[in-house]
Amino acid sequence: MDNIRYASSIRAELRASHAGETGAVWIYRGILLVNRIKRDSDIDTFAQHHLATEKDHLVQFENLIHRFRGSALLVIWIFAGFMMGALSMMLGKNWVYYTIYQVESFVDVHYRQQINTLSKLEFLDKTDIIKMMEACNADEQAHRDEALKEMKNEPHFMMRIWGKLVATGSHYAVVLAKLL
Repeated sequence: MDNIRYASSIRAELRASHAGETGAVWIYRGILLVNRIKRDSDIDTFAQHHLATEKDHLVQFENLIHRFRGSALLVIWIFAGFMMGALSMMLGKNWVYYTIYQVESFVDVHYRQQINTLSKLEFLDKTDIIKMMEACNADEQAHRDEALKEMKNEPHFMMRIWGKLVATGSHYAVVLAKLL
């Protein structure tokens, strides 16, 4: 019975990470689409660099997808990521950096929780998967720190509300991706 439960929980964790990396790719695509109009070279460099990293993370999870089914809600994570990126870029550079800071702060905690949970289980390629997650998390922490460094102004009231929405939405996205 424990093997079935563990197998299910491992698949749920991988599905949530795959969904999250998919959403992350689309956040940067949303930013870059709106930036075609705004033409901010700093944002372009920032988003292109982070997009490349997120695509690499996504490929790593897609190489494992034979062990789990992807989220049935993947199209929603794509749409939500794209809209989050596009909307933050429409609102301005500081909103982009704050959004990335909020997302990556959530992702850091989530990856650490996943690594802790998976470390307690026995499964095929456990060491390789945990090392992959640790490397992805290190990248996400660097993205978080870079976004914070790039913020020119303290987040005002509306940005803080946005940040809470981003964090809460990220939390519920993980819950749903694990299930569906």
